[in-house]
Amino acid sequence: MSGGVVYTVEEREQDARNRPAATRTVSPPAAKASKPSRVAAQIAARRVAIDTILLRRAQAVEAGNENLFLADVDPANKKLRAEQKILFANLVEIGFSEIGYSQAEERFNPAVVRAHGSTTYLVRVLMRYQIPKIDFTPVTTELGYTFVDRAGRWVLTDDNDLDSDLGPGAHREVWDLGRIELQRGPRVLVAVEKGDTKRGRAIVTAATEGLNEVTAYWPRRWNGSVFIIALDETDVRDARFADEDIESAASTGSTFSSLPGQDTADGTVAGGYIVINPNERDRVDEILLSHEITHVATADLGGYEPLWLAEGAAEYVSWKGIEAISGPAEVAKWEQEVIDDAMPQLTSLPSDAGFYQNSADVYGVSWLAVRYLVQRIGLDKVEDLYEDMAMNGTDQASRDRILLSRSGLTEATLWTSLATYTPQR
Repeated sequence: MSGGVVYTVEEREQDARNRPAATRTVSPPAAKASKPSRVAAQIAARRVAIDTILLRRAQAVEAGNENLFLADVDPANKKLRAEQKILFANLVEIGFSEIGYSQAEERFNPAVVRAHGSTTYLVRVLMRYQIPKIDFTPVTTELGYTFVDRAGRWVLTDDNDLDSDLGPGAHREVWDLGRIELQRGPRVLVAVEKGDTKRGRAIVTAATEGLNEVTAYWPRRWNGSVFIIALDETDVRDARFADEDIESAASTGSTFSSLPGQDTADGTVAGGYIVINPNERDRVDEILLSHEITHVATADLGGYEPLWLAEGAAEYVSWKGIEAISGPAEVAKWEQEVIDDAMPQLTSLPSDAGFYQNSADVYGVSWLAVRYLVQRIGLDKVEDLYEDMAMNGTDQASRDRILLSRSGLTEATLWTSLATYTPQR
């Protein structure tokens, strides 16, 4: 194709040379490239200025330099400056091995412009960070920053104007919610309010025991650490204990190396952090935490497993811990209660839709399903099933295909088997 194009051009040039001079067309000189418009130049300059501010904030955290962190915060906004001092102290206390901020896209809100003036620049910001010994890979969260031009200098004048337009839990990370302190164990990091030292240390002890249970009772080799957040807050990350999860003692929320919608629709899950319901902080023990740590240990597999499998596996681990403490009779008693009381309230395995709002004991039925599978194919094969489901169970057909190939059952026939199941005592 390209040879033909060259030949045509050469012919055209030869024809032009053969024509009389009077008939030749003289091409005008090439036009000079137009200069960028004034608006485009202003936008480019603003982007460079904001990028510089964001870089400076990250460098300030790395260097532990509070003055540098506050250098670009609006001097007229005393409330924001006080909050930013607390934020800085928290970020330094966590001690990131990596931290950075970058502009995503500009947002527009007329109310914000009216509040801050015509130079207002509202931008979604991605915060990329890595907590050492917690995050296997850098992860991302999001913020909304409002900048204004004060006499030719851009300053940060607000950090919550965009909160309602961000994803679940954005700007509700542990470092955003008041002064914290950290307590550490060999594979445990616990965040509590500043001064709540005794509670923090107790949770470290319980979490260490919970980690041991997960290692003993779930076969996946997982050498990670666990981050537990136990603040007097009902809305932390994507855990909302004042809302639908008010009865939950704890919640494990995903961390993302790539946020949903950033590169793919679902994002890329990197791991998970545990958030404790503030009303349950005095009752945290290794049984509760072994359940949540099982979620953390499986979080990076993909997250496509059905909830009955995810919660059933976590319950399986925690009840193995109970069995080690109280003996098999306690487990047998609960198993019979699930068969007698919970199973008759359902007509199938608990579905993902409405799982956490279901008034039936869906956790018990999920545990019973996993316990049955362990008895049928063995724990190692159940763990293989879990990994396959988590990575590839993107729809019901895929889930049934995986379950059938690995256990000889579909979800429907697994339910039928449970409905006629008589425990071996």
